[in-house]
Amino acid sequence: MTIAVAIRTASALVFAADSKLTTLGYIGLEEDGKPRFVEQTFDNATKVVHDISETLMAMVAGAANIGNTQATDYISKTNLESMRYSTKQEEEVEKLARNMMEEKRQYWETTKVPPDQWPGPTVFVAAPSSDGRVPRAWRILLDGQHPRVSEVLDSPDIRLEGSYDETLGLLFGYEPKVVEGIAKELGIEEKRIWEAAKKMPVLRPIDKLNLSAMPLQDAIDLAVFLAKVQVQMDRFLPGPPACGGPIDVMVLRMAPRPSILVYPGKTLHHPDSQR
Repeated sequence: MTIAVAIRTASALVFAADSKLTTLGYIGLEEDGKPRFVEQTFDNATKVVHDISETLMAMVAGAANIGNTQATDYISKTNLESMRYSTKQEEEVEKLARNMMEEKRQYWETTKVPPDQWPGPTVFVAAPSSDGRVPRAWRILLDGQHPRVSEVLDSPDIRLEGSYDETLGLLFGYEPKVVEGIAKELGIEEKRIWEAAKKMPVLRPIDKLNLSAMPLQDAIDLAVFLAKVQVQMDRFLPGPPACGGPIDVMVLRMAPRPSILVYPGKTLHHPDSQR
């Protein structure tokens, strides 16, 4: 799994993700005819990339591959400079999503796995607005056989993706599973608790964050901190950790001009050499 953090300030967008990668390998069918997947994890994945032209940056969570190709590799080899000044950026992102889905389709159609069970990642992508004033971000869902695209972070805010329960609890003051348990205990609908939480006069930690005025370095620090919270909680809680390893960071900065900054948490090296 993944802990993926996206923080939007007034003039920048920060992506931060851990390094643990989970893949699903298809190895045939079970006796009942259902597809058999084998899960495997790796410890040194890079989940934040930019395209060749350094116009768009992306962060991947969930299943790493689209067919036989890693989603990050696909994006890093694609030229998306046409988005830089396009007045139809939504269409450009939709086209990218369709092309990635087609790459995935070419592989999975050679198997016996039903289309609604084709695994695929969740991809956050970000690019400068056509006037170069603000960052724009979209969330692309690539599971199943049809991509779904939605614009996110249209104002300063924080979005989490992947395995993030403990980090979400830190930001919002409650974890989803705890809310679910309270609803069952009280015999009420879960959505009523969520609605009540939004109306509370008590400020949650996320309500106290002044993201509009937050300097870029502080936003980077916050993104890495939130990612590390989940990594460390996974380390100490029972069961195999879903998140882990160094945190890689990528930034879309709008001032003085749009540019993408890369801050890797790790680098390739010989395993016997000192880092």
